[in-house]
Amino acid sequence: MIKNKILIFLIFFSILFSTSSCVVTPSSGQREISLMSVEDEKAIGRTEHPKIVKQFGGVYKNESLQNYIESLGKFLVTTSESPNLKFTFTILNSPIVNAFALPGGYIYLTRGLIYLCQNEAQLAGVIAHEIGHITGRHSAKRYTQTIGTNILGNLLNTLIKNPILQNLTNSTSSLYLLSYSRNHEYEADNLATRYMVRAGFEPYEMANFLKQMERYSNLQKKITESKTEVSELFLTHPNSSKRVIKVINDSNSSTTYKPIIGREVFLKKIDGMLYGDKPEEGFFYKNTFIHKPLDFFFSFDESIFFLNKPNFLMGLGENNTKIFFDIDNDIIKNDLEYFSKWSKTPIKSILNYSKITLNNFIISKCIIKKYNKTIGLAFIKDYKNIYRFSISSDKKNFENYEKKFLNMIYSFGKVSTNPKVAGIEPPKIRILKNSEKKGFIEDVIKKSGLQKKFSEDILMTINTIDKIKTGQKIKTIY
Repeated sequence: MIKNKILIFLIFFSILFSTSSCVVTPSSGQREISLMSVEDEKAIGRTEHPKIVKQFGGVYKNESLQNYIESLGKFLVTTSESPNLKFTFTILNSPIVNAFALPGGYIYLTRGLIYLCQNEAQLAGVIAHEIGHITGRHSAKRYTQTIGTNILGNLLNTLIKNPILQNLTNSTSSLYLLSYSRNHEYEADNLATRYMVRAGFEPYEMANFLKQMERYSNLQKKITESKTEVSELFLTHPNSSKRVIKVINDSNSSTTYKPIIGREVFLKKIDGMLYGDKPEEGFFYKNTFIHKPLDFFFSFDESIFFLNKPNFLMGLGENNTKIFFDIDNDIIKNDLEYFSKWSKTPIKSILNYSKITLNNFIISKCIIKKYNKTIGLAFIKDYKNIYRFSISSDKKNFENYEKKFLNMIYSFGKVSTNPKVAGIEPPKIRILKNSEKKGFIEDVIKKSGLQKKFSEDILMTINTIDKIKTGQKIKTIY
C-alpha cells in the first residue's frame, strides 16, 4: 500500500515538473512552479479581452473618465512590483457593479461600480485590488493548481477502483480549489493595502467601499424581495468589510499623514456620466420606459418598479404582483390561438377576450385563471413586432392592479411621433450642493430621473448617507 502511494506521487510530480517551469511571482519575488508563463498570461489577456468587452455591453466611451481611470491606475501600478508591465484599464458599459482582472494586465471596471464609489480612495482601492491579482499571478496559480489537481485526481481514479473513494478525491480537490481562491482574495487585499499606502491613499476606504456594497446589496434585496440575491461583485470577490479591516490592521504598511480620500475630485470626474441601462437597450426616465432604437415607449404606475432584463422587462408590484413586457415576432393568424399558444392554455379557458383600437393601435386582451392566479394578457401588433404585456397576481390584488395595468398598455406609443418623449435623454449622474432651503432634498428626489418607487432609497444608497448635510456635494440623477 505504501509503495503504491509513493508510486502515485512520483508519477504525479514527474508529470508536473515535465510540463512546468519556475516563474518569479512579482508580488513576493519568489520562484514558483507554474504551468503558465508570463507570455502565456499576456496571450490569454489579448485573446479574452474582446470577449469580455462584448459580454459586458462594450466599452463606455467617455474620454475624460477614461483618462482619469488610466491615470489613477497607472499611478497605482508604479507602486507595485511590476511597474513596467503594460496594464490596460477598461470601463465596461454596464450598470451592474463589478470589477475583475485578466492575466497579462487587463483590468475592468463597470460603469455601475464607478458611480457607486464615494471618493477617489475607494475607486483606487478597487483598482489596487485587481492589480494585486495580476502581480500575485493568481490566474496562473489557479490554472497550475487546477491542472495539477486534475492530473492527481485522474491518477488516483485510475489506481483506486472504489467509486466512493473516487468521489471523495474529486470533492476534496474542489474544496481545496475554493479555499485557494479565497486565499488569493486575501492576498489581493494585502497587496492593495500596500499599493494604497505607497500611493498616499487612505486604505480604510477599501473597507468603506465594501460597506457601501453591502448597503447596495441590501437595497437590491429590498427591491426584489429576495433574501438570497447576491451582487455580482460579491460573487466574484467573497470579501467582507470586516475582513478587509483586519487585513489593513494586520498590514506592516503604515499610512501616511493625512492620506488622500479625494471626494471632491472624484465627484467632479463622474459628473455627467451615464446612469443605469444603456440607451441601446432602452432606459427608464421617471416612470416611463423609452426604447428609441425600437421606437416605442410606455408609462406605468408609481407603485410598480421595473427591472430591465436581457430579453424582457419585469415589473414588481405589491403583494407579489408581477408584470412582464417583451417583444415577439411570431406570425399571428388568430388572436385566441395566439393567446392560447402564449399562455399554454386551451382556447376554452381564455376569458374576457376583447379587441379595441386606441391611438392608432389595435390592442387585444384577455384574462386567464391558472395556478390560483389571475393572469391578464395583452398585445399590440405593428407590421413587424408583437408588444406583449402580462400581469400575474391573486384575485384580490389583480382587481387592485387591473386599471393600472390597462393604463400602462394604453400609454404605449411611438417615440418618433411624440416629440416630448423623443427629446428625453437617458438619466445621468449630476453633482449638486445641498442647500439650506427647506425641502431641498425632497425636491431633488421628486425631480430626479429615477422611477418613483425606491427613488429615495437609491439616492441615499449611492450617496451612502442617511442624512445629507447642508453644503455637502451629492450625486443626483437627472
